[in-house]
Amino acid sequence: MNAVVALAPRFQRAGGRDARVTTGLAVTAFAVTTGLTLSVVGGLLGFASRAELPVPEGQGDDRSVYVILAWIAVVLLVVPLMTLAGAAARLGVARRDARLATLRLLGATPREVVGLTITETAWQGLVGAVLGILLYAALLPVCALLPFQGTTFSVAELWVGWEGFAIALVGVPVLAALSGAFSLRRVSVSPLGVARRETPKKMTWLRAVVAVVGIGVFMVVSSVAGAFGAAAAAALIAALAVGFATLNAVGPWALGLVGKVQLRRATTPARLLAARRLLDDPKGAWRVVGGLGLAGFVAGALAVLPSITAIDTSQDPQGAVLMDDLVTGGMVTLVVAFLLAAVSAGIAQAASVLDRRREIALQNLAGTPVELHDSVRRRTVLVPLLFVAVGSALTALVMFFPLLGLAAVASPQGPLMLVGFLVGGCALVYAATETSRPLLRSVLADTVVRAD
Repeated sequence: MNAVVALAPRFQRAGGRDARVTTGLAVTAFAVTTGLTLSVVGGLLGFASRAELPVPEGQGDDRSVYVILAWIAVVLLVVPLMTLAGAAARLGVARRDARLATLRLLGATPREVVGLTITETAWQGLVGAVLGILLYAALLPVCALLPFQGTTFSVAELWVGWEGFAIALVGVPVLAALSGAFSLRRVSVSPLGVARRETPKKMTWLRAVVAVVGIGVFMVVSSVAGAFGAAAAAALIAALAVGFATLNAVGPWALGLVGKVQLRRATTPARLLAARRLLDDPKGAWRVVGGLGLAGFVAGALAVLPSITAIDTSQDPQGAVLMDDLVTGGMVTLVVAFLLAAVSAGIAQAASVLDRRREIALQNLAGTPVELHDSVRRRTVLVPLLFVAVGSALTALVMFFPLLGLAAVASPQGPLMLVGFLVGGCALVYAATETSRPLLRSVLADTVVRAD
């Protein structure tokens, strides 16, 4: 491992400017993940601490409902946050794989290759965790202004404690290292295949089976939860996490199918290249739009809010407060989910441009117009964007049907709110991906094609 420690800084510098940009993107992703995760957990701790206080005389105790809703919000937000953290460790994976494959061909052992990657990604995770703690500290006063249960939080209620910081400083680098090591399977097994840029093994329909099983588990649990009362809340939340997480399994496979359909219908060079690019790397396309898919799921799950808040609570002041808090919590969850999707998309799209630097530069030298590059880049994002947004929202409506029944669509405001959030979310994510346009211009301006 001494050789790994000595080689790690040189390995990082060997990537040049692109490696520095990719490192910056990864650190940013880890920082956003850490900061928002600590904020979400702080909110859960705040509701839990309030639930332990004595109930004022003459008031009903609905504080356990707030804790359950807070857990649901944690699941709906922490899953995409962890997905962003995992994707951050894979940023620049194509260029890193190429350099590591060269080292393997020169005689480096699999252990040394894994050590180099773990060192690099763990360091990025540690720096991101430190910056994320600072982000959490900056967001803490803002989160304390949110009104719930008739009053705002105090900073002390939302404080995760030094134990939370310690877990973040250890957990984020470990997650980064594990994700980075997991991405090295091709390099460790077949460095020559990576060096030759061979197409990886295609995904199978088993991913769809996993997704159907995960969604089915939640639907079954939610349909019988009422018979077991509050004891089923933990099982329901766990089943939601499983069903929600399966979107990451089926998402790339579904985008691969979209690529096949696009390829058959391609009538222009831009459509043909976009379909080929999507079909060649559906996992990379999912990293760009996957955040929106998870946010669209959240939007679909919260489409029931207008129907719930339409219930007459004029004779129940405590119920009226709960309805208002449902709206507040739902809107906060949606806003955070869509902002997270935009950050994830912008970072992943920038990394995708850098990963394809050699391919783009060779196309440019062969005479491919700049306008065609832009058209392909937009189509590679826009078609999966629309498919994932609509598909994930419909998945949420199907999953929650046994629990909510027709309440999700009983009020016209619910579907209208869902469409509005999906349109706004798609626009926000698309705008985030457009920030990679100057980066593409800089790649096209470089006439020297490096062999990574």
